[in-house]
Amino acid sequence: MNIKIENLFFSYNDNNILENINLEFKRGNMYALLGRNGSGKTTLIKLILGMLTAKRGVICIEGKNSKKIVTKELSKLIAYVPQSEEAIYGIKVIELVVMGRNPYLNLFDMPSCKEYELAQKALEDLGIGHLSQKNYCEISGGERQLVLIARALVQNTKYILMDEPISNLDIRNQHDVLEKIKNIAKNFNIGIVISIHDPNLAMRYCNRAVLLSGAKVIHIGKTEEILSKQSLLEVYDMKFEVLNSKNGINFVSL
Repeated sequence: MNIKIENLFFSYNDNNILENINLEFKRGNMYALLGRNGSGKTTLIKLILGMLTAKRGVICIEGKNSKKIVTKELSKLIAYVPQSEEAIYGIKVIELVVMGRNPYLNLFDMPSCKEYELAQKALEDLGIGHLSQKNYCEISGGERQLVLIARALVQNTKYILMDEPISNLDIRNQHDVLEKIKNIAKNFNIGIVISIHDPNLAMRYCNRAVLLSGAKVIHIGKTEEILSKQSLLEVYDMKFEVLNSKNGINFVSL
């Protein structure tokens, strides 16, 4: 199944942010959303999550109109990883990750041992099991992002939407986090949609790309096919060269 978007329009105060958007996100793929600031990447993610309401158009998730999916059920289909999250003092990493199980609990239920086991496994899968008893506010920025991804994983959803989750990380952590996200998409058959700024990181880790410009999708397809110097010129109004490295992965240079 998939997330299918048809004829989507969204505006702020008569300023069109997205126009006639038609997209399809399939499980097992990792999609890069690329575009300049204000191109609608974050807006698109928030529309899929139901945080914003489209002026017109339809978003279907696993074959069902998203407007007919209640919040709790939507949380079983889609998880969200923000760019960052304000540190919550006094909360341990394991407790934050367990919050990802909330869609499966009743209002006054307390998480069981099973929920904590699932949370620990998610941390172990990301290589940060040793952080489980640390305070969330005391770990590094890269570790925090992995914790937020673990929380999304433990939701056991079909899709994970990520809004610039690496923008505040150093180069090493950017690559570490993206490599883990790439493996999640492949190993867990999860559809990943990630808003990202760097075309080179998109080339290296994402097998699909969506290019946004002027409130519209101007290109969508396999990353290595659509990230060309012409398409990048259209998006960023800058001249790039797209070169091929010895390992077969294209890269972008000014």
